[in-house]
Amino acid sequence: MKYKKEKHVAHERHAAHTAPKSQFWEPMTIALVLVIVVLLAYIGYNSMSGQQQPPSGNSTVINNTTPPKQANVTLELFVMSKCPYGVQAETAVKNVIDKFGGDVNLSLHFIASQGADGTFSSLHGNTEVQEDLRQVCIMKYYPTSLIGYLACVANGYSNIEQVWESCASQNNIDVNKITTCSTSNEASSLLASNIQRTNQLNIQSSPTIYLNGKPYNGAASENSITKAICAVTPGSDTCKNLPPEVVVGLTIVSDKNCIVCDPSQIVSTLQSRFEMNNLSIKNVDYSSDEGKALVQQFNLTGVPAYIFNSSIVSHSGYSSLSQYLRKVGSSYLLLVQPVKLVNVVERNNTVQLFVMSWCPYGTAAEIAMNELLNAIPDLKFLGLYFIATESGNGTFTSLHGQGEVEENLRQVCVIRYYNTSTLFNYLVCVDANVANSSNMWRQCATNSKMDVAKIGNCSTGDEGKALLQDNIKLANSMSIYSSPTLIMNNNTMFNAVSAEQMRQVVCGYNPALAGCNKTLSGQGTSTTSGGCG
Repeated sequence: MKYKKEKHVAHERHAAHTAPKSQFWEPMTIALVLVIVVLLAYIGYNSMSGQQQPPSGNSTVINNTTPPKQANVTLELFVMSKCPYGVQAETAVKNVIDKFGGDVNLSLHFIASQGADGTFSSLHGNTEVQEDLRQVCIMKYYPTSLIGYLACVANGYSNIEQVWESCASQNNIDVNKITTCSTSNEASSLLASNIQRTNQLNIQSSPTIYLNGKPYNGAASENSITKAICAVTPGSDTCKNLPPEVVVGLTIVSDKNCIVCDPSQIVSTLQSRFEMNNLSIKNVDYSSDEGKALVQQFNLTGVPAYIFNSSIVSHSGYSSLSQYLRKVGSSYLLLVQPVKLVNVVERNNTVQLFVMSWCPYGTAAEIAMNELLNAIPDLKFLGLYFIATESGNGTFTSLHGQGEVEENLRQVCVIRYYNTSTLFNYLVCVDANVANSSNMWRQCATNSKMDVAKIGNCSTGDEGKALLQDNIKLANSMSIYSSPTLIMNNNTMFNAVSAEQMRQVVCGYNPALAGCNKTLSGQGTSTTSGGCG
């Protein structure tokens, strides 16, 4: 899983390697966006302990020339500092450096953009830029402490502004010195220099790895990177003790009638990301006697479900997956978001949409949903809901920063007081430049004939908080963490960002709906899809 940047706004995407064209899920193929996101994003990549000490490996900042070879292997890692997949790669690289020590030299680079006025922008907002600035200062003044710092902040990367000082102190980094540096022109100069290498190589995806100046196209996992380094330094003791391949038994419980339940991309991800190349797969339909027994035994809320036998424990990928597996007897259930919900009431001809309000794919899905509802008037829209995190003290966090939280609060209030038509009028306006919503929402509300004061009071008061809390509880109850997520007929989840993609899936299940014979904007299954989460 990677994040991809385009110009000043980055787009999250799934890709096996570093190709600039997005390969995030195509919903009629489909292994479904959501499942992959949950496997690689919901599981969050928070596997590093915040108490680890800095390893003995090197860490340097390089310029826009080919990096000098200061050790047997120079590993260049290109990330967005708040990208969960970048954080996971940093975790893997830290473990690799622990193995090889001084034989591996790390050069960390950021994926960001610098405007003509000298300011920086990055996918996850200003907090990500601020962390980039802190980290380039750490690279300059505390290079040997960098990896330990990264290991520490991995547990709280989504709220890194709240944990960085503690992590700096734990790694003998002077907080005041880094604060002074990161808010000065010095940090701006350091970051501008840091991203020169990124731009020179036209790197847009987080994470991207180069080994000794050449692209590395394997999985961003400890084991895969270790094997790649061993190809360069085969005489290392680490290379002599690589674990053997293990055959892993996997039972996939699915629904043979679900057109969006194809598990092939999850399997592909297990093979590429977690190097489970010797999977022994058994497919079971959930409506069969065996399937019903498995649904009951594992308390499954939906399918596809992925159940490993005990051999998973012996596989090298187990350490990465273990905290996302639930042990049931001698088997292990992979904690992923289902596609088809079981034991729920089906509500035909209905659709719901879950988004992050600043997610570029989410805003595209909102515009597409408006087109879909206009084209298929008998399709019932059951609501727009938001994906965020409640901090427990009356505050919220969201992937794209505080601005997204504030827009979420405004939109739940719009939904509370106005009808669907008015909501979409507002969305069409604000989504044109949603990252600037704090400055334009009032005009958009006025244009949509809303009471600006009512929305303002609601969104900044207890009412807005309660509404967003309800949204978060609903999304969490269904393990929805990817934007956009659509729920059709109250039981089938899928991802789509174009109206034609949505039409194909909706009409595949509800072909009698008037308007299903229309072709909408976007090109259906050939249209690039994607998600934030």
